[in-house]
Amino acid sequence: MKNNIPSHLLRFALIASLAVAPLARAGDNDRTTATVKLSAPGKPATLSLDMPWADIRITGVDGDTVTVESSLNQKNTKHPRPGALRRLDDEVSFELVEKDNVVTVRLVGDNPWAGHDAEFKISVPRAMALSLKTDAGGDLVVLGVEGDVEVNNMNGEVRLEGLVGSAVINTMNGEVRAVYAKVPEKPISITSMNGEVDLRLPAETKANVRLRTHNGSILTDFSEDALKTKAEGSTGKNSGYSYSYGYGDSARAAADAARMAVDASRAAAQVSREVAREVHREVAKAVKGDSDATDSVAPTPPTAPHAPRAPRAPIPPITGGKLVSGTLNGGGVDIKVSTMNGEITLRQTK
Repeated sequence: MKNNIPSHLLRFALIASLAVAPLARAGDNDRTTATVKLSAPGKPATLSLDMPWADIRITGVDGDTVTVESSLNQKNTKHPRPGALRRLDDEVSFELVEKDNVVTVRLVGDNPWAGHDAEFKISVPRAMALSLKTDAGGDLVVLGVEGDVEVNNMNGEVRLEGLVGSAVINTMNGEVRAVYAKVPEKPISITSMNGEVDLRLPAETKANVRLRTHNGSILTDFSEDALKTKAEGSTGKNSGYSYSYGYGDSARAAADAARMAVDASRAAAQVSREVAREVHREVAKAVKGDSDATDSVAPTPPTAPHAPRAPRAPIPPITGGKLVSGTLNGGGVDIKVSTMNGEITLRQTK
């Protein structure tokens, strides 16, 4: 079919695709797999993951090996490209390192933020502890990991199933679902500024609970005999509901702005990939003489300076609002759940 794209539009599209090229992932149609073994199998081990932005899924498995499957390339590996082309600049990739039973996964390259649309599927030994952080966002799923879990997430859903150890979860904007496979024997702390929290525990769990929310309900399916609670009003200077309500409005506005930024960035990344693919197809046609374009392609514009990695904003402690405290099956391990804007549900694991 004859190409009807004017040459000046083709040239503009090519320049645009080159300008946004850092947003595209390496190896869009392929996935890279890397593995590393623990240096001391059977002893305590930790997975440490700190990224600007990524969708992450971690699964606990038998064995002493950590396996990473990613939409990005591993550091120092070359992705084959059509036409015997090779990349000369420093692409965004991931690094997998093990030392003294600590396995580290991180993004490397001249601009790690350009890998914000990356995906990771990671399998780890079941007993491994997890320390997971994201600066901007991404959904996080953890399945069947029995070690202690620490999560600091900015924007995105956090879903943890099959928990056994302690859980310390902090997220700014996103729902949290945490399901325990066994009775917890270590403390649990979950904080979300904007999002519902769903915590599920075995029926026989013994705990001291503190559940706090400003704009949302606190619900449970534990019986009154098992879960004995009392509602406490806000006390202390500047902790009244009117103050909390105003803060809640600001938090909701911040959450909406953050979600809009996340959606816009994801849309830009998708558009950049689609434009790049279309431009490459049209350029190939032009080279073969199938295009009416006769003008020469403009030179590549200079690359804009890379944005520095922004510091992770701390999640402020939540006070005031509605507080429900009490004991579950006579009391035991400490469980604290707080959210500024969202519902809290304490359920029995089915």
